[in-house]
Amino acid sequence: MSDFNPQDDYYEEEFRQRPRAKGRRGLPLWPLGVILLLILAVFIALWNPFAPSPPPTVEVIPTVTPPLPTPPPSPTPTPTPQPTPTPPMEITVGGYVKVVGAEADQLSYRSGPGLKYARLALLKDGTILKVLDGPEEADGYTWWRLQDEDGFIGWAADDWLEPTVP
Repeated sequence: MSDFNPQDDYYEEEFRQRPRAKGRRGLPLWPLGVILLLILAVFIALWNPFAPSPPPTVEVIPTVTPPLPTPPPSPTPTPTPQPTPTPPMEITVGGYVKVVGAEADQLSYRSGPGLKYARLALLKDGTILKVLDGPEEADGYTWWRLQDEDGFIGWAADDWLEPTVP
């Protein structure tokens, strides 16, 4: 006969005496937890709820816009040339004169028609004056009563005056 017999009392006795661990049944649980954590990590890596979504693709479809009709050009009025006023040939009341030829000495602007009247101012060449009155003869000159652009009135001899336009 063999040494090992399941029916043997010795075997039963040894088997009964060995204490059994409570709550343990076969394999330990920690490897199962590690496997579950690895599966969860792979799942999160593949499906990340925090990852930005890819931008939407935009397809540009060219369209042809018909050109707007061009209106015909409007006629441009041709300006009528204004005739250049020609200065009068002689000094007249209501006309204008310009001081010419007085040069550095300048033209005396006096309070009356003659050399004995007080000098009010000296007029430079190019000064434009309006003729108010005249002519009057005195001291060998022909005098005209004039008004400058500031409204100042005086008399000047026509030897240094030339008719002009305003």
